[in-house]
Amino acid sequence: MQKFIEQFIQEKKLENLSQLTITSYQTDLRIFYNFCFQNNLDMSNGINEYLKYLEETPDYLSSTKSRKLVTLKLFHRYLVQNQFIDKNTIFPIKIRKEKRLPKTLPLKELQKLVEVVEIIPDSPVKIRDQIRNCAIMTLLISLGLRICEIKNLNLQDYQPKEGRITIFGKNKKERILFITNSQDKLILKNYLKTREQYKPQNKEDAFFLNKYGKRFSIYGIENIYFKYRDIANIAKNSTPHHLRHTFATELLNNGASIRDIQELLGHSSITTTEIYVEVSSKRKRRVLSKFGIQKHK
Repeated sequence: MQKFIEQFIQEKKLENLSQLTITSYQTDLRIFYNFCFQNNLDMSNGINEYLKYLEETPDYLSSTKSRKLVTLKLFHRYLVQNQFIDKNTIFPIKIRKEKRLPKTLPLKELQKLVEVVEIIPDSPVKIRDQIRNCAIMTLLISLGLRICEIKNLNLQDYQPKEGRITIFGKNKKERILFITNSQDKLILKNYLKTREQYKPQNKEDAFFLNKYGKRFSIYGIENIYFKYRDIANIAKNSTPHHLRHTFATELLNNGASIRDIQELLGHSSITTTEIYVEVSSKRKRRVLSKFGIQKHK
């Protein structure tokens, strides 16, 4: 079975999927393989038994179960297409989805985070890194970018004079955004002035570079957020994606349309964006105050 899993992963790597997606496939299939090994199951019986286990176990969130199901379906399709397994092995199953609202940061905590990021350190190397980190955090906060979008950003994707930035999102879907705040433009300008200090390797065109002069990894960007989160002493379970949720929710609170938010976030389906309506309690209060029936005048 391990041979088939390795072949499947190699095929998926040829599809130019993100490293995060490939890692998820590897993790999910490693757990599946261990399940089969521990229960002395062959591949055919293993798939069916593992699906039953996923449906019944309380050990995973429904979203995690759904992801594992998708991975297993893709693996099963690969096995069938290559005639490694009988096509009738799998049975229809759906993982019940729990509706979970996006988690956001309170604006007070967001302000604490910004203040910590802007603290000037006491050594040249630390100052260089602080300027870069401040630029990364600016894009997370001001544009609600995914960390993979920041990782994939190249120098030619940003036109400083216009403040125009080209983002390549999921499935390499392209969208155009703009840096409209003068302070944010200055932060990016300062970073570009110091970028050469990272000594880009082999004409590296990545916008953000690590200390080795190479493109920043997703995990490197996450660690920058975690560092400032801990210094600011805000929600310990928050992630960079919470900044994206906060960005979207505040746009909605301030009157942006759901269609506009969909375009800014790069969602393919407006259904994905509509969940932010549930989060926007401020908007609900405003609507009730403005349009609700007034018993007393």
